Amino acid sequence: MATFSYVVKDSKGNKHEGTVSANSLDAALNKLRESGQTVISVLDTKLTETSKKRGLFDEISLYIYKLRTRIPLGTLVFFTSQMATMFSAGLTIEKALNNLLYEESNKKFKKVVAQLLNDVKKGFSMSDAMERHPGVFSPLYIALVRSGEISGSLHG
Repeated sequence: MATFSYVVKDSKGNKHEGTVSANSLDAALNKLRESGQTVISVLDTKLTETSKKRGLFDEISLYIYKLRTRIPLGTLVFFTSQMATMFSAGLTIEKALNNLLYEESNKKFKKVVAQLLNDVKKGFSMSDAMERHPGVFSPLYIALVRSGEISGSLHG
């Protein structure tokens, strides 16, 4: 079992650093996601111990994480369009995500939608749920969703 150092953000927006033991990077990411925190970076501690340039490894780790979770732009555009249509029809976020979960054909994005739905059911706002997927949703996308939540035009 390997040890991974991580940086996460809690539901209040506070950053925390620590270590987690897991069999793989994927397992470490899953453990951290299940704890309800937003994963910013995860690194194998063996890499960081041998490097004096930890910041570089943080950036590489986040870049690799984003590459592994990259979703085609067309899929994201379709998701956005479908969500807008369902909100216009009066569906809640939970019902809209549930509908999209069954329609989604991209396996990676289907997993993201399932995690979004699970987080929303747990009480997370849509923007907070999306923030847990930095490789999928850009900061601008998340900010636009958060703006909709604050203004009341995007409701649960």
